[in-house]
Amino acid sequence: MKIIKDVLLDFFEDEFKEVRVVMEKVKEVSLDFRLTEDSRTLLDLVNHIAQIPRIDIDIYSGKFPSAEETHKLELKLNKKNIDDVLKVFDDGCEYLRKYFEKFADEELLKETLRPFYEPDSPPRSWTHFLPKLTAHLALHKGVLWSYLKAAKANVNMFTYYGAK
Repeated sequence: MKIIKDVLLDFFEDEFKEVRVVMEKVKEVSLDFRLTEDSRTLLDLVNHIAQIPRIDIDIYSGKFPSAEETHKLELKLNKKNIDDVLKVFDDGCEYLRKYFEKFADEELLKETLRPFYEPDSPPRSWTHFLPKLTAHLALHKGVLWSYLKAAKANVNMFTYYGAK
């Protein structure tokens, strides 16, 4: 029988694999591509996606007391080419895996977490925030896929769901 941690991490791992396949397709187009004049560049978008596992864990855990602290790490993790961005993503996912390996189910259920951007919210547990992090990845996978489709990359719905 699976424990809560395994179920949550399996859900994350599935999304991680799908997102990574879509991110690899960025190699087919210009990193300067924008959907509109006002939108972020493809490079900015993939940097953001690559940082989600690391940054979100640190935000939800309370390691970052402010947006300024978060921004410092974002700047440090920003890369200029897709291979380096993919390494940040892989390293962030490994950071997440190692972070959670120490937890028992009881600890994941404790409602003690309150990120800096929700100071008045009730405390929540990792069973709330790990699915939220995974959903954050899924949301941006869709945005990235749309960028790639508009940039004429070789992507389709199979790509979206992680088929190479």
